[in-house]
Amino acid sequence: LFNSTELNDIEYIRSAYYNKLEIFRFSSSLGKFVGYTEYGVKQADYFNKDTAYLNSMKAEKERVCQHNIGNWYSNILSKSVPPTVRLYSTTPVSGHHPAMLVCRVYDFYPKQI
Repeated sequence: LFNSTELNDIEYIRSAYYNKLEIFRFSSSLGKFVGYTEYGVKQADYFNKDTAYLNSMKAEKERVCQHNIGNWYSNILSKSVPPTVRLYSTTPVSGHHPAMLVCRVYDFYPKQI
């Protein structure tokens, strides 16, 4: 996760999934593994006790992110896609107001409006 080219603004996350459910992850912000299922908690505890593996995961942020951030930033974050906007008036099913203005925004990047 990143929003600038500064290494301090980057979070390296490595997750393990099973059947579309995140089991555990390593987060460089926390500096450790965190489990999200019963099995994931056990795995996170196991990996957190392995100091050699934990240190190698901490080093991944610099090895992977610092090396590639210039390419990612110029090819991804500098791009934008204009939104598709639909604006219409509707009458609410229940409520005290006779009409309501609805604005829907789709298919844009970055996600912040």
